[in-house]
Amino acid sequence: MSFRQFPATDANGDDYIVIEFKDELAATANTAADPHVRYELADGRHLVRDGRTFRTSGGELMLTT
Repeated sequence: MSFRQFPATDANGDDYIVIEFKDELAATANTAADPHVRYELADGRHLVRDGRTFRTSGGELMLTT
C-alpha cells in the first residue's frame, strides 16, 4: 500500500489535503483491472473522484485540485 497527498480547495476557498491510497499488489497482478485506489480526507471521510473534482459520498463537500 502506498499513498500520496495533494492539495484541494472547496467552493469557499478553504484548503484541504486529499490522501490517495493505492494498493500496489493489485497494480502488479496480471489482471486487466486498474489497481485499487481510494481517496480520503485527513479526518477519514471517503471521497469519490471525478476527474479533478472530489466529493464526499453524501455530496456535502466538493473539492477541486
